[in-house]
Amino acid sequence: MKQLRHVIFLALIIAFPWALHAQAISMNGVYGDVPRIEFGANYNYFHANAPPGQCGCFGMNGGSGTFTYNLTDKWAAVADMTLGHANNVDNSGQNITIFDYLFGGRYTRRNHGRYVFYGQGMMGGAKEDVNFDFTINRQSLSFLAGGGVTTRINPKFGLTLGEVDWIYSRIPNAINDRQNNLRVVVGVTYNIHPVF
Repeated sequence: MKQLRHVIFLALIIAFPWALHAQAISMNGVYGDVPRIEFGANYNYFHANAPPGQCGCFGMNGGSGTFTYNLTDKWAAVADMTLGHANNVDNSGQNITIFDYLFGGRYTRRNHGRYVFYGQGMMGGAKEDVNFDFTINRQSLSFLAGGGVTTRINPKFGLTLGEVDWIYSRIPNAINDRQNNLRVVVGVTYNIHPVF
């Protein structure tokens, strides 16, 4: 947990100077200007095969928060903090909570319409807590690849209409130490167009 605090603190220190100079990116007639900073609050559903189990497929529910810094109208830096939880997995009595903290890049396809499509790749870490001793508090590297579509409601608020991501991690699970999880995301975004 101490390492996680250091990673989050470092990300905030790096992002702070950018936020001080943030301005909207002009799109020259394309629907609205691109906000320099976007925050997202999301609901997540996971089709997971985290411990226990070989296929071990089960559902997890959770939420995520995203921070996006648009470098240009196409490229952005993204931080994604995701929490998923499941009770009594496969009637085993086992409860699982997984926290992913991921950082990476996003490529966005903008046109003259209201809908914005994007693809992204990230890496970071995964932390798992369960109520069985052999897997309590395990950590691993984690990778994400996926994409989605957003739309703008007004200059400040938008919606993530859908995002689908593959999240891979190698948390020890006494079987094969691999998790291939599918994540489906919907949520809201808050856009910042600061003027300094």
